[in-house]
Amino acid sequence: MITRIWTQMALVTVLGLSGTAQAALQGRDLDGNLAAFEAYYDTDLNITWLANANANGPMTWAAANTWAANLSFYDVVNNITYDNWRLPTVNPVNGTSFNYTTSFDGSTDVGYNVSEQGTLFAGSTGSEMAHLYYNTLNNKGYCPVSTNCSPAPQGGWGLNNTGPFTNLQVGGYWSATEYAPDTAVYAWYFAFNSGLQYSVGKNAYLSALAVSPGDIGIAAVPEADTWAMLLAGLGLVGAVTGRRRS
Repeated sequence: MITRIWTQMALVTVLGLSGTAQAALQGRDLDGNLAAFEAYYDTDLNITWLANANANGPMTWAAANTWAANLSFYDVVNNITYDNWRLPTVNPVNGTSFNYTTSFDGSTDVGYNVSEQGTLFAGSTGSEMAHLYYNTLNNKGYCPVSTNCSPAPQGGWGLNNTGPFTNLQVGGYWSATEYAPDTAVYAWYFAFNSGLQYSVGKNAYLSALAVSPGDIGIAAVPEADTWAMLLAGLGLVGAVTGRRRS
């Protein structure tokens, strides 16, 4: 009876470890060689991010959209082409309509802490990049969640966690969404150095992230650290069982 209880406890430990390792970003292979992850599926947003977060360097808004639309990956093993790419989008944080007033507490679409934890619209998926920055990567903005950005800068602010991405830049990234008050001149962007969401002239040179709708690519085997934790947990089960038997 005691052996069974200890074994069950060890199994719970294994499951807990594997659950901790399960993240919102899951590696995806796009070329069939399984040598590295070319993309990451976002389980919260149901989109797939390109792993290289600065594949083509700074570009204007038009050039960034063209670059994303022309991306193509061919899986030689499974004979699949992945060519449905775009820039991330910005939709209202409240789910209905844009609020162009600048705020520091995430209550509007312009400013800091859009979708941040502890705000009125915490976890909102309206802005794909804001959700990635504040929720998935758990970074903090320059301004704390407050009405007047005080005290600033808050401790631990900035791009401290880049997650599994390569070349994620400390700076502005284009969205695919034009800024409605003046679509001829401006588009939305997100600053990965400060957590600011705002508009900027389309002729500016910013970085670009590419995403594809839904879950694409081939899911790879669990990463090395996941296997290590699972094996450690199974070893614990065996050790406990062996001791109780003896």
